[in-house]
Amino acid sequence: MSDVSKYIIFQINHERFAINIQQVRSIEKLPELTTIPQMPEAMKGIFELRGAITPVIDLKEKLEMGQAEQTEETRLLVLTIDEKQLGVIVDKATEVVDLNSESIEAPPEMVAGVEREYITGVANQEGQLIVILDLDRVLNYEEFNVKS
Repeated sequence: MSDVSKYIIFQINHERFAINIQQVRSIEKLPELTTIPQMPEAMKGIFELRGAITPVIDLKEKLEMGQAEQTEETRLLVLTIDEKQLGVIVDKATEVVDLNSESIEAPPEMVAGVEREYITGVANQEGQLIVILDLDRVLNYEEFNVKS
């Protein structure tokens, strides 16, 4: 018997990505951000959410897929990485799905646009491919650590 896990599906440049729902605290509309001097390039600022100063990263920029453009569909995924709160900007958060571990294949040897080490697998859902990201590797919290 295979394991089933819940994943949040989101889009960047019309491509579908997923992360395990256990890492996601909430999905928010993009708040007004405060910039701080000498921020890492992909970091867009900080904001306060439920009493915690939360760094915000442009996931599109971090993955070298361009820069986020704020639209009505732009969302902020508030995540827990290394037991710290961090926000990532995505073009659109679309749905929560159950993925069977048997439906997730190892990432291909060559994946254009995204470093292979950032990918845990690829799932085929109703004829559409979903790239499953390892956000612990993509988002090294220390790189974006904000002292509060």
